[in-house]
Amino acid sequence: MFVAPLVVGARFPQAVALFSGLVAVCALVVLGVALQTHHLSTRLLAILAGLVAVDATLRLVIVVGVLGFSPIFFLIIAGGFVMGPSFGFASGAMTLLLSAVLTAGLGPWLPYQMLAAAWVGMGSGYLGRVSRRSSSRLGIALLCCYGAVAGLAYGLLLDLWEWPLLLAPASSPLSWVPGLGISELVRRFGGFYLSTSLVYDAFRAAGNAILIALLGPAVITALDRFRRRFLVNWMVSGPSLEQATGKISRDVGTPA
Repeated sequence: MFVAPLVVGARFPQAVALFSGLVAVCALVVLGVALQTHHLSTRLLAILAGLVAVDATLRLVIVVGVLGFSPIFFLIIAGGFVMGPSFGFASGAMTLLLSAVLTAGLGPWLPYQMLAAAWVGMGSGYLGRVSRRSSSRLGIALLCCYGAVAGLAYGLLLDLWEWPLLLAPASSPLSWVPGLGISELVRRFGGFYLSTSLVYDAFRAAGNAILIALLGPAVITALDRFRRRFLVNWMVSGPSLEQATGKISRDVGTPA
């Protein structure tokens, strides 16, 4: 979906709108499958709604970050790391959607932002599974590295969509031109990204890593407490339950 504008180009805005709609539908379908298969429970949705509201409000307060830095990715990454890939995917998509509504940022770019942010949250969820949601120094260091890489990857994905639409074909040596070969396409896009977006995205990557290093241990510990308290189903075996019931009955002097 992100490379579709490389084929379509800027001459077909109706096709770009169609691709944007398809991206939005794909994001909603994945979210619906997660809900239908109970990968997102009602209690998990309550926590999701709270985090999304806080994160979107944070973007409303800090609309313009330091170049590409935005604090909203911290909670997306931390939430996915603790709660899992499905939660991370939904958190990323819904945070970008709600924040766009609050900041009047609706446009054909929004579905791409939603999907890219959803992938950021989903990736942190898989990292949490591998590292067992560890808030140790090693776990936080891995999450810092992931936050930095995700910050760069997010900008790179969005540039793939924006590049053919920002510069008119053949207007410069870095612009998109229909019918280019793969090697020339990569060369031009690489030059465009290095000259226009790398520094901007580097601030996002550094900001993610710094926030995770400073606030990650406390926030991850707090979210893990929520997960254990509200999402873990504690199972008690039959004999143990009967023994506990009998003990309580003897203590209060009533028949079991």
